[in-house]
Amino acid sequence: MESWNKVLTSALKSMSCLAFSIFMSLIAPLEAKASPSKKAWQETPSAEDWKTFMALNESGLTKEWKAIRTLGLSFDELAWEWRLGWVRSCSTGGSQECGNIMQLGLFDKALVVRAEAATRLGQRFAGTGHPPAIRLLRTAYSIQQNSRSKEPLFVQYRILAALNQIGGEGRTIGKQLSLNSNRTSQYWTRIASK
Repeated sequence: MESWNKVLTSALKSMSCLAFSIFMSLIAPLEAKASPSKKAWQETPSAEDWKTFMALNESGLTKEWKAIRTLGLSFDELAWEWRLGWVRSCSTGGSQECGNIMQLGLFDKALVVRAEAATRLGQRFAGTGHPPAIRLLRTAYSIQQNSRSKEPLFVQYRILAALNQIGGEGRTIGKQLSLNSNRTSQYWTRIASK
């Protein structure tokens, strides 16, 4: 009977080691994929990397941002798709890193990233009259890259919509900014009446 117990104990230990090895072999690739390489952050993300990134919670985002900074990269060195993803992911986050990313997104070199940041700020602070968000949006509206030949680009419309969404002083500032062109003035009249 005693030898049978030794055999059973030995078999259980072997199975336990095997199960642990299988578990580790399954989880190791997930850990490796969680943080793309420096080159990967500077290129269009793969569908798998994008899906993994967009599923991160705020602590995961903070970890990834620290990994990016450790690689020596800044926000503007990331591929525009990654910058867009960061703006989307940080739009609901309350961390200092996410606040900085939202601000960087609003003044990004890519028009689509600037527009997304404006939209997300409007959604995040809807109905709050949040003064810092209003100041950022007012400043962003006036940068040269947001218009061409004094005609508004779609990012200016997004900024006006965000100011209207935020409300409070945002509506007053939005109305003032919209007076710069007939198109934005008509747009403001339409969205402010809703």
